[in-house]
Amino acid sequence: MSAPVRAQRGDRRSLQALFFGLGFAIMFVFVLWIAKGVIVPVVIAAFVSFLIVTVKRGIDRVPVIGRHLPESIEFILAFAVIVLVLFGLALIIRENVEEVVAQAPLYQARFGEITQNAIVFVTDLPFVTEEAADAADTLREQAVAFGQDALGDVAGLASGILGGLLTIFLYTAFMLVERGRFLVKVTKIAGPKNAAVIVHDVIDDIGHLVRQYISIKTLTSLIVAAISYAIMTVLGVDFAAFWALIIFAFNFIPIIGSIIAVILPSVLALVQPGGGLALAALTLGLLTAAEQAVGSVLEPRLLGRSLNLSPLVILLSLASWGTLWGFAGMLLCVPITVAIMIVLSQFETTRAIAVLLSDNGEVAPLKRGHTDLEERRKQAPAR
Repeated sequence: MSAPVRAQRGDRRSLQALFFGLGFAIMFVFVLWIAKGVIVPVVIAAFVSFLIVTVKRGIDRVPVIGRHLPESIEFILAFAVIVLVLFGLALIIRENVEEVVAQAPLYQARFGEITQNAIVFVTDLPFVTEEAADAADTLREQAVAFGQDALGDVAGLASGILGGLLTIFLYTAFMLVERGRFLVKVTKIAGPKNAAVIVHDVIDDIGHLVRQYISIKTLTSLIVAAISYAIMTVLGVDFAAFWALIIFAFNFIPIIGSIIAVILPSVLALVQPGGGLALAALTLGLLTAAEQAVGSVLEPRLLGRSLNLSPLVILLSLASWGTLWGFAGMLLCVPITVAIMIVLSQFETTRAIAVLLSDNGEVAPLKRGHTDLEERRKQAPAR
């Protein structure tokens, strides 16, 4: 067979692979979107299980009793701790949301009054046209309508939060029970011994980075939430505990989460009875300072560059997973992208994609077992 014919066949195979790969990717994304009601709780349960394993390892390090407890008891204790914490947070959020919704008409009236005064002031300026004033009034009406819709969505979310947690914890319990069996199944599916080693190493790498990310992010978010709660309590911002929990949750959303987390209580400080522009500006400034101190100083020191994700990739991941799965996708976008990058880095055909996803262009080296398999494939006679 001549070289041009071989090259032509190679090009055809490449185009076929690209076509099938693109088709598979479109179908996969469609399944992720259409089945998100089933998939999202499972994915959240998987990350909760990572958190439980982290707590279990913390129990291991407890002096005297840690090393004497059976592993099953340690998992039960870790599971109980996470269940109590998350259910406690869910109850606090639901109670505060109900109170916020009950007092919403008062805040909406105050917001309408403030924005109307602002529009009157702007309209009186000599360089403001009538069209601009009408546009500002339309924007105000849209903001009020958006606030009403958002409160309704939050109220609906709060009412179903406990039921959602029950489903997640049910999945988590079964995942922990199946954890050992799952690894055995993966080993059998992997086939050769070297392939099984690769799979175990990749799972360990993903588990290590995800546990590290979740643990450090939880710690730094708790610190920010505690500082923010103290600030808002001293300033007299309404529902300080609720906003502290919101700040804790939104800090898991990269880039935009911390921005939204400080804007929301600042807006409330503007419209609450006895509030005003001065209180809102002070709240915004102090909360932003707390976010920056922890997010820009403490968190990078703890995380370092271990995640190795490009900021642009994080932003695209946030937009993509947020579009697919909403708020849950925004919370999970970073650990999901880290897991994808680790898996892609272990195959020669997808390694270039992992390099593009990384921050500095350096990804984990191919596992030793995988290299041996690649060498055997190269040395095997062509069929």
